[in-house]
Amino acid sequence: MLRKITFLSLAAILAIGVSSYTLSSNGEKPKKTSKSTAKKTAPKKAAETQDKEEAPGVLDSTKITWYSMTKGYAKAKKEKKFLVIDVYTDWCYWCKVMDKNTYENSEIIKRMNEYTVAVKFNPEVNGKHIINKDTMSSSQLATYLAKGGRIPGYPMTFIWKGIADNSTIKPYSGYIEPAPFYEILNKTIAE
Repeated sequence: MLRKITFLSLAAILAIGVSSYTLSSNGEKPKKTSKSTAKKTAPKKAAETQDKEEAPGVLDSTKITWYSMTKGYAKAKKEKKFLVIDVYTDWCYWCKVMDKNTYENSEIIKRMNEYTVAVKFNPEVNGKHIINKDTMSSSQLATYLAKGGRIPGYPMTFIWKGIADNSTIKPYSGYIEPAPFYEILNKTIAE
């Protein structure tokens, strides 16, 4: 009985191992496709998946289009809009809550798509960011947004209306419910 169980267990392990390999159609060596490989290549946030050049007038009005800092800054400058920069980390619980509750609110989506360019920025992911022809690392960008200081916690929202320099950047720390966030947007629009 024990041998039968061991044999069945070995057969199951072998079947799982074989299923994690696929042959290409041109007869090349098998390529490993596993969950761990998929996780490494899968995008982590909306900024990475939606950071593309959008054709004018083709934006989805049911969600916010997120950009990287480089593309978002250039777009805001060109379109004379202000930036809403959502600073997050992958491990931040309240960042995910803000994504779900605040950034999926239909009134906020409408306001942000009309008046802002939305940027997602994870300072824990190394990258190069171009602001006014200056190239910055992720840690340098975080310091720049915080005007020489440190980002005190996550989520952190920066609203940058006059993008000529960083003196007009306003910080908003922590999770912001939809109603107060809507008021912040309206106040910024009216200024």
